[in-house]
Amino acid sequence: MKSPEKLPRQFPHAIKVGNAIVKIYRAKANGYDLFTVVHYRDGKRERKNFGRFADARMHAQEVATQIARGRVGVLTLTTADRDSYATTLSLLKPLGLPLHAAIEEYVAARAHLHGDSLLSAVKEHAARRRGVTEKRVTAIVAELIEAKESDGLSRRYIETLRSHLNRFAGGFQTGIGSVTARLINEWLKAQNVGPRARNNIRMSIVTLFHFARAQGYLPKGTPTEAEDVAKAKERDGAIGIFTPKQMATIMENAAPDHALFFALGGFAGLRRAEIERLAWNEINFERGHIEVGADKAKTATRRLVPIQPNLMQWLAPWRGSRGRLFSSRRLADYAIAAVKATGQEWPDNALRHSYATYRLALIADAPRVALEMGNSVGKLMTNYRELADERDGTAWFRIVRARASNVVSISTEAA
Repeated sequence: MKSPEKLPRQFPHAIKVGNAIVKIYRAKANGYDLFTVVHYRDGKRERKNFGRFADARMHAQEVATQIARGRVGVLTLTTADRDSYATTLSLLKPLGLPLHAAIEEYVAARAHLHGDSLLSAVKEHAARRRGVTEKRVTAIVAELIEAKESDGLSRRYIETLRSHLNRFAGGFQTGIGSVTARLINEWLKAQNVGPRARNNIRMSIVTLFHFARAQGYLPKGTPTEAEDVAKAKERDGAIGIFTPKQMATIMENAAPDHALFFALGGFAGLRRAEIERLAWNEINFERGHIEVGADKAKTATRRLVPIQPNLMQWLAPWRGSRGRLFSSRRLADYAIAAVKATGQEWPDNALRHSYATYRLALIADAPRVALEMGNSVGKLMTNYRELADERDGTAWFRIVRARASNVVSISTEAA
């Protein structure tokens, strides 16, 4: 049985003959040692691989000897060339860089400058970095979240920001100054989410980088790396809504608490998260509106949503109740699952889309509907509205209880 080959303690291992140095590198290939002898011939890097260190050392010794004796592509230098070479080595000595490495870096840098001066570019970069404090991504995320909470932004927005950025920080355990647009883009692609979700995460990252720049953790006066990350192209598609007839069937078959959730989404246009955080004291039966507080709204802006006559009837059995409407956030999942179990499709955000569509068809006042929903008019028209006419709108808001009882009975003119 062969005894293990004795190897040097450290790699790369240098073989030196006179002033000539040849290095041997060690790597693994399919579980086996691979030893690579590296040297330069006529200015070009040459490599030769060996399976045994002894063979690699022997070859390196031969090459180093040839170089030392001037038999391997040694250039003939003039006196001026020798002086230049010696001066160059003297300048590089404090940096600990070999001449070839310095030249390679210089050539690569000049290639990016398209003819501009490398020294000017370095001075400009240094000026931008002056006063910049390096800080890790994780620490900046925590600082940003704390600042947003102090600013009184909505809980939902902060939760979303925290979710996105904690995930991002987990992938970048480094200073924010070293995170490039390419790295951000690769990380976003690896999240395996749709275009809209990816763009939402990207926007949170842009917010983080803007905050870092404002705090002095990135150079001021220049775009951040996050801004250079292109948005994902969102596929255009039909906005999913329910017809009045479908909604009437959904309400008729729903359990009372499920029907309450559906009514607030479909007849008031509230977001799911807003419904889940809603308390009974925020539903003003006397004045006929629902108050969505700034701490519950996605946009951190308080708004009043009118209670439509049909919604008032759906809310009536719970009048006088106290506390939060729903004790569990899972109720919405159970309610939607129950509808899907009947064979009815449930398009994304269907209740809110339906409210926007039928409310706008009924009153033809986009700014008013946008205000009720807590959106801009532009977003209302592009993200929420499907085509419907006034008759459809009338049918939608006539979906009511036939009698005020716990047994749901529907009266609608839906076609």
